[in-house]
Amino acid sequence: MQLLSYMELVASLGLLGCVRAQSRIPFPTSTASLARPLPGPVYANPDFAAAITRGTRTRSGRPGASYWVQHARYLIDARLDPTTDRVTGHERVVYLNNSPDTLRRLAIHLRQNAFTAGNPRRQAAPITGGVSLERVVANGRVIPPRPIGNTAVPITDVANQHLNDEGGYTVDGTVMWLPLAAPLGPHDSISLELAWSYVPPESPSDGRQGREGHHLYFMGYWYPQVAVYDDVHGWVADPYLLEAEFYMDHADYDVRLTVPRDWVIGATGSLVNADEILSAATRASLADARRTGAVVHVVEPGAPFEPGTDRTVTWHFVAPAVRDFAWGTSDQYVWDATRALVRDNARSTLDTVSIYSFYRQHAPAAAWALGGARFTRDAVEQHSRYLWPYPWPTMTSMEGVLDSGGMEYPMMTVMQPWADTLSLAGDLMHETGHMWFPMQVGSNETRHPWMDEGFTQYDVAQGMRPLYGEPRSGGRPGDSEQGQRALYVAAARGGHDMTLMWPGDLYPQEWYFIMYYDKTGAVLAALRSVLGEETFHRAFREYGRRWIGKHPYPYDFFNTISDVAGRDLDWFWTTWFYEPWPLDQAIASVDQQGDSTAITIEDRGLAPMPVELGITRAGGATQRLTLPVDVWLTGARRYVVRVASTPAITRVVIDPDNRFPDIDRANQIWP
Repeated sequence: MQLLSYMELVASLGLLGCVRAQSRIPFPTSTASLARPLPGPVYANPDFAAAITRGTRTRSGRPGASYWVQHARYLIDARLDPTTDRVTGHERVVYLNNSPDTLRRLAIHLRQNAFTAGNPRRQAAPITGGVSLERVVANGRVIPPRPIGNTAVPITDVANQHLNDEGGYTVDGTVMWLPLAAPLGPHDSISLELAWSYVPPESPSDGRQGREGHHLYFMGYWYPQVAVYDDVHGWVADPYLLEAEFYMDHADYDVRLTVPRDWVIGATGSLVNADEILSAATRASLADARRTGAVVHVVEPGAPFEPGTDRTVTWHFVAPAVRDFAWGTSDQYVWDATRALVRDNARSTLDTVSIYSFYRQHAPAAAWALGGARFTRDAVEQHSRYLWPYPWPTMTSMEGVLDSGGMEYPMMTVMQPWADTLSLAGDLMHETGHMWFPMQVGSNETRHPWMDEGFTQYDVAQGMRPLYGEPRSGGRPGDSEQGQRALYVAAARGGHDMTLMWPGDLYPQEWYFIMYYDKTGAVLAALRSVLGEETFHRAFREYGRRWIGKHPYPYDFFNTISDVAGRDLDWFWTTWFYEPWPLDQAIASVDQQGDSTAITIEDRGLAPMPVELGITRAGGATQRLTLPVDVWLTGARRYVVRVASTPAITRVVIDPDNRFPDIDRANQIWP
């Protein structure tokens, strides 16, 4: 997700160009005289260590032999009434307990309650009243709300009470705790039935979903969803505070959506009743797009439906093995379509992915008519080449609701009405990139945003470079490695470096994007330089493949990369993920001493890293040397490199390829 465009973010924080003096906390020009902190080992917390003991996790980063993940099947019928703005839904859920634990209660997210008066949130938001629950049933037994008077029951209290069904369910903020009359045993299942309704908030709401007037709606986190129960922490039911994003189990969805007849829908999954509701001309256009790969103008605003007199139409979508379901609808959308071709070299197959783009014909969305479908296709194909093949049959991009950035959901994204084509291409590369992290590799975005936003930010640069080359002008700084590095370095130079390991909802909002997105992207690029392109790429993809459809924790990422690389990288993880340590390597002197020249390198920052040294000699010959990180891990601040004096040395540069996020490039060049 990107709530702000990068140009807006950069302008608001003053990170490129001149920074207001009163907002800066200058970093010391040198810490060479100070004792250096040494990065220690990474220790797993007690819950993760216990999971290793139980055999669900390993110290190599692989899922353990006893690993499990929960699963659910959702059958949802929902209806939108634009005259009242209300979405009314009925869902039936079969929840499978694949864990070895007996569950006495379920945690269910009601995230639309973030828009209820009095509930905590990290930002201002419109008040809608949240979710109205009309009916809650578990295994055929109606569960009433638990009477709690005028005092809300804290989540921690509710989670630790073994309530019986006579006590009823409790809603606290955005989480409902549902007691079970009969405990749910290992490898057993429970059937739930919920009837509910809510009004989507008027845009702008939280940069992720909502409505514009009575003509465009996007439904994200819109239905009651069972929370994650995992092998490390059990129930992980953090409240939704409109800041950090989500943690979700993969599930199967069968969804019917009823809207006015002249409205179109884009949604997660595959439309399975196209023959019943779409006209022959519309179906033919969709078939042409899939067969030819051309961008086909499927329908204008109007009626793409089979003749009929019904005032409403029900669209039926199915989506197996995804972690969420979202949808958008409008009577103002243009619908374009094309295809992406995704090659799976391991299986020698070439799959076709249907690409859909929905947008309005208005000036703010001018770029969408030119590139909405094409850029979505490019993103699917580029990420499939760099990571692994896109696994689903469709990918949809929609314009509207958001006033900046974009937001990802399985098989679809919604974003602002871009007029600039390069910015739209970058935004679609980012949001489509989330189809890998976290839509397939299901990390906990609430507690570890860098594991999806930072990985995706790095991947954006890998996807944009083959298509558009290195950035020169236009677009968004964060869509390239140079831009990500510059944004992070500017923040670090201003004294604003921060650890990546804080939970998202505790992070200062003004640094959320620079650190979780751009610092992580810059750090991964630096790690690639440390390990080498081939080793890093192999390890990065191996981490993803190990954890598709599962829930990795930071230790799983750290352990996998170290395992594949065959190296102890605790110094790197501690330095760049746990500590806010800036990097500042400098050339202190270059002195000829007889037939040799002494090049004195100082480590003036706090982050120990290898030193890449480029030496140019008279006549233009170049020499490359690498000082291993070990020279700093003893606490040293200086290191002397001795090289031959002839041919004469004309230039010495640290990090000549500009791969590391050093905060002072000026002291890295001699003379």
